[in-house]
Amino acid sequence: MLGIIGAMDEEVQLVRSEMTITDEATHAGVLVTCGTFKGVDIALAQSGIGKVNATICTQMMIDRYQPTALIFSGVAGGLLPNMQTGDMIIASHVIQYDMDLTAFGRRHGEMPGRDRLTECDPVLVEKATRAFDLAFEGVDDAPNLMLGTVASGDRFVQDTQTLRWLQREFAALATEMEGAAFGYTCTLNDLPFVVIQSLSDTAGESASGDFTDNLHRVCQHSYQVLEHLIPLANESTGPKQGRRASDQPSDTG
Repeated sequence: MLGIIGAMDEEVQLVRSEMTITDEATHAGVLVTCGTFKGVDIALAQSGIGKVNATICTQMMIDRYQPTALIFSGVAGGLLPNMQTGDMIIASHVIQYDMDLTAFGRRHGEMPGRDRLTECDPVLVEKATRAFDLAFEGVDDAPNLMLGTVASGDRFVQDTQTLRWLQREFAALATEMEGAAFGYTCTLNDLPFVVIQSLSDTAGESASGDFTDNLHRVCQHSYQVLEHLIPLANESTGPKQGRRASDQPSDTG
């Protein structure tokens, strides 16, 4: 079984609408929908916005559903001047930019005993790039694809000063609010993961308006990649199956 997580309803509803649903359960306030998508057993969850919600959802999914791999799909703000809304990022690494132990001589984003950057699973990254090609090759006005670091923090960035700092401090391509917490949790559990993001804005002064205007369109781009990535990712993780929600006690807490 694969686990699929998005932070907002718009980021998961397209996958859910195409699933053959077999079960639903609520754990820690998170609705998890189980079933098949393109013939693949998946568990789909909407985590909620922010790093704490992403961490709770990810650990719950790992403990209760035992996925063979996890995919996080969402939207982000681009950090480079030539980026356009709708372009896509596949994260090679993620980092919590608001982790600040600089008072103890550490760099921004660095935690004791851990690499500063959290690496996404290289096999899943390669399969995500292949899924992008399958989705958009030969398509007029196709989005651009970039691979690199995504910086996560509990703040919606919409100012040029922070945008420049994130790019220069971390060589980051995009910023959002969940991917690094999701990735860190997967790493602690020794579980393969990948983060894919579609750019809803460019993290400048107009970011909040751009986000609202572009959300539905750019989520469609992410879905087009997931259509191909989910079957490809299932091939890479083998036949192991996680537990279905029907095997677990329902918790509405």
